[in-house]
Amino acid sequence: MALRRIAVASPSSVSLPDLPAAQALGGLAASSAGQGPGGLSGGRGFGGGGGQGLGLGQGLAAGFVGKPVLGATIRAQKVAVYLDCSGSMKPYLERVDGEIRKQFPDADVFRFDGARVVALGDDIVHGRRFHGDAPKLHEGPTETVVASLTASGQRLQAKIREACEKGSLGAWVDWLLAEPYDALVVFSDFQDGVRIYEEGPKGNSHLIYSDSAYHRMNDRKALSYRWEKAWLEAFGQAEQRQGPRLYLFSIQTPPQDFLLKCVQASGGTAVDVGWLRSGRRGR
Repeated sequence: MALRRIAVASPSSVSLPDLPAAQALGGLAASSAGQGPGGLSGGRGFGGGGGQGLGLGQGLAAGFVGKPVLGATIRAQKVAVYLDCSGSMKPYLERVDGEIRKQFPDADVFRFDGARVVALGDDIVHGRRFHGDAPKLHEGPTETVVASLTASGQRLQAKIREACEKGSLGAWVDWLLAEPYDALVVFSDFQDGVRIYEEGPKGNSHLIYSDSAYHRMNDRKALSYRWEKAWLEAFGQAEQRQGPRLYLFSIQTPPQDFLLKCVQASGGTAVDVGWLRSGRRGR
């Protein structure tokens, strides 16, 4: 099965503030050797023709040497990984873990259930600034192998375990943006999507937006929420080593539009690794 690009979808119903070109493209827009479809991929590729997605070329920046992982070139020294350990993903986790550790043996690999990004208005549910009553969500215990983490990773796991068991990927990203990692790597089927709730009377909340593969709706009350702006700003500082690059590996559907905006802002990459289902790597 041929490797294929994951590109930002056609204009969606989610409108977010535009970033300056140099910031949105990780500061590399002017140095790219070319642009791919839609202006979201280009540069020199990833060696051997194996790169795809929203990558901006291998290159060297901030002293980081690019290392190939599953068709992407990850430019980082300190890496944190989120493995979606829901039932459908488990057959692939050991392979992915091994591929990452070949290049980054000291990577901190965290395993939590699903890849949900859930917000209550302006705040990520169970994120760093969350207070109040969370909407009822599916919760799953962590499957992180604590002994495999670095000493700092073990301390972080203890601090964020409960939040990420309840808040899934959204809580993980929100907490990890405050940690000294050069890259955040996510492996999932990206079926869960982004969900935004609005708080009602007596602490009750109701869903106003979802781009999940299971349920779609859009009754957003704002064009952009505070947490969205904060994420884009944090990822936009990656080129100055003030924030991490974001790398997304999808085994089934393209990551949601907002997550792709974060990839673009950080100068990271989104890659389709659907070939893992057959066990044969595409050419």
